[in-house]
Amino acid sequence: MVAVATPFTEDFKLDLDALKSNIRVMIDRGVTTGNGTLLVGGAGGEHPTLSIQERKDVMSASLEAANGEAPVLSSIQHTDYRQIIDMAQHAESIGLAGAQLGPTYYYEPTEDDAYRLFELVAKESNITLMLYHTWWEGLVMSQELVEKIIEIPTVKSVKWSSPDPTHYRRVIQALADKAAFIDNSNAHIQSHIYGALGFITHLSGFWPEYPLKIWKQLEAHDYNGTEETLAAFKWKWTKWRSEVTALTGGEGPFIKAAMEEVGLPAGPPRPPSIRPPAHLLKSLKELIDESGVPRV
Repeated sequence: MVAVATPFTEDFKLDLDALKSNIRVMIDRGVTTGNGTLLVGGAGGEHPTLSIQERKDVMSASLEAANGEAPVLSSIQHTDYRQIIDMAQHAESIGLAGAQLGPTYYYEPTEDDAYRLFELVAKESNITLMLYHTWWEGLVMSQELVEKIIEIPTVKSVKWSSPDPTHYRRVIQALADKAAFIDNSNAHIQSHIYGALGFITHLSGFWPEYPLKIWKQLEAHDYNGTEETLAAFKWKWTKWRSEVTALTGGEGPFIKAAMEEVGLPAGPPRPPSIRPPAHLLKSLKELIDESGVPRV
């Protein structure tokens, strides 16, 4: 599942043409139904910096670009349940494959708050929902709550991570036969063993073949090969990414820098985030060169 970046022009306007062309690159290089899913307008797409209309425009443009060749989902997270329902209804009306939803944030929710939100959205829209476990915003969901939410008929998937490794494992093992779990903790091998059906990645945004190779190795139960593939680039990338996030917030700065290095249009992140400084762009170029990442 690709966390798709939202391109901007140099004056921070939405660049839907670039978004469409980037989606075509991913699809043409392997992100297709059965192998990959496009998650647009999520954190990787800088949704907290987008207006509601921009988020809808990203949904519509992405669906048009995908042309039925890959499933398209989008985040509908917000602090206002009315806006969440509005985006859910838009996603349903245009035919999106699904919508990512976590509990409302800023005010720390209770488990009952979280359940009520999913219940409200399911009553107002038939869009397929992916439960996003955003535990870092205050609520670590119990196994009982996750199970209760996925009993709502429109909730079909869970984007899963947990601050507790035991909790992480137990929830997947207990509920993987009831919903499609997508790993959101970089536990590619462990999550696959536990029963997850996918993992979230930024890397397909600039190197689609690499996560596809990881996925195929996982599906072949070639876990030694998977570990070697991850060691060849992902772990080094993660270290570089952490250097960027120590200087500026959000996911746009690091994913867009990699996209631009290989020749894809991405533009800057929206303020107050910034592009990585020159010394980190230099080390990114060296990493991409030594890893053989293809340029466009």
